[in-house]
Amino acid sequence: MKGESGMHIFKSLFGKPGAADEKVKVLKKTDYIKHLKELNGILIDVRTPKEYIEDHIENARNINWYDPKFKEKIRRLDKTRPAFIYCRSGARSARAAKSFIKAGFSKVYDLKGGFLAFQN
Repeated sequence: MKGESGMHIFKSLFGKPGAADEKVKVLKKTDYIKHLKELNGILIDVRTPKEYIEDHIENARNINWYDPKFKEKIRRLDKTRPAFIYCRSGARSARAAKSFIKAGFSKVYDLKGGFLAFQN
């Protein structure tokens, strides 16, 4: 069937649709903070250094999503610990989360609504 072959081509080119998304858990602020503490996660702010300097979550490490060495930097992190990532509103961290999965992290948590939601 025409539709099935199209899906087969899609899967061949891009893998299972949503495979990385299944490994990323998007959590609301209270659950995010609770899991971060319970699981001894690594907290990563993927915003720009300017945004990070203005304000950030305590103990967060800044690894700028726009840095050309972003993937190299996250590959150096301890993959035995879960990664807790956030950005301003959730868009950059959603994209960054896929890079964390590809880098070998098995547990990645993204803050729903990003830093804006954290502040409220």
